[in-house]
Amino acid sequence: MNKQLSRGRFLAASAAAGALAVNGFPQVMAATKEIVVGLDLPQSGPYSDQGQDQLRAYNLAIDEINKGGGIMGMPVRATVGDDQTKADVAVDNARRMIERDGAVMITGGSSTGTAVAVSGLCQQMKTIFMATLTHGDETTDGACHKHTFRRYNNAHMSARAMATTLTKKYGTGNWFYITADYTWGHSVTDNIISVIEPKGAKTVNNVLLKLGTTDFSQALGQAQSAKPDVLCITEFGKDMVNCLNQAAQFGLTKSTKILVPLADEYMAKGTGDNFDNVVCTAPFYYKYYAAKNAAAKKFVDAFTAKYGTPPSNGAECAYTNMYQYKGAVERAGSINPDAVIAKLEGYHFTATKGPEYWRDWDHQGISSVLVMEGVPVAERGGDTFAFAKVLEEHNGETVAIPQADSKCKIESA
Repeated sequence: MNKQLSRGRFLAASAAAGALAVNGFPQVMAATKEIVVGLDLPQSGPYSDQGQDQLRAYNLAIDEINKGGGIMGMPVRATVGDDQTKADVAVDNARRMIERDGAVMITGGSSTGTAVAVSGLCQQMKTIFMATLTHGDETTDGACHKHTFRRYNNAHMSARAMATTLTKKYGTGNWFYITADYTWGHSVTDNIISVIEPKGAKTVNNVLLKLGTTDFSQALGQAQSAKPDVLCITEFGKDMVNCLNQAAQFGLTKSTKILVPLADEYMAKGTGDNFDNVVCTAPFYYKYYAAKNAAAKKFVDAFTAKYGTPPSNGAECAYTNMYQYKGAVERAGSINPDAVIAKLEGYHFTATKGPEYWRDWDHQGISSVLVMEGVPVAERGGDTFAFAKVLEEHNGETVAIPQADSKCKIESA
């Protein structure tokens, strides 16, 4: 076989014929020319709502791309795995997708824990990883890799944006934290504390709870006794829904200002009126950006027409990741990962938000961060996803980790 061919420029036998190593990365032979992408995301477990919505967005993007002629004339085919929000499962999925199915790009996820694990595997296997819903700094900071790109806002960006808005609007006071006890939760809470305490806030307590917790009564009882000015719930997915709904039963939604550092439409829908006045951040809000950006409106309309509901912010990132990969491959004229990486690094574009770009030294996407405040169900106009009003939109440059403070050391290969 000609070793100068990219992975997209070959005819193949069946997957049973096995994988060949070309230019240091695996290739699986298939019956026709196609580009295989691995969608590694939660379809069960506490973050399943987010994973299922990402899958809808990936399918929409792939359908559109294929109707438009594919990528360099080749159709895109997806192979899907349920990572269950478990790092070992996510890694097994990704390995199988690459070795058995011939995936040339892995994408998806709703957890920093799974993202960091899959990122490490993809680096070993020289396969592009377009991380989707991963918010912890580590993905593009201490655990960054050459083959990984993350467009989603990180915890540092959310903390800086939220602190800036909150100190102007509400002041500081005593803060009580309930935190998911894994990489993402630690990253978010540590970032918020590092930003808010120099501004005068005092940390009363930080209660750590395992992923998948359903009974938050003990932690909420401690919060109720502490009488904090701010209760920061660093939980996500169904865990956040359970915690906030139980906080309402304790009367905490009326007695203290509640923050959810990162929220999406499914979390707000699951909490109903309990999300009223809750402050959160998000990288994308369909109601806000569809009114500002023609491409956002086109995406939101297409998604809503196909699935009967607007997209969550994770779905928007999934959709954009697919198109960013397509664009990079076409600019490179190849799916060789080194060539694709070179066309992603430093690339400026406008998709469904304002201008944004990929940093070349850590592969973090730099784009705007929204700080929002929940509104009651009665003000949502019958749309359960229209859960908030935007308090401020922060320029990504103003809240991102500067290179001097980053732990990221991208490999040369």
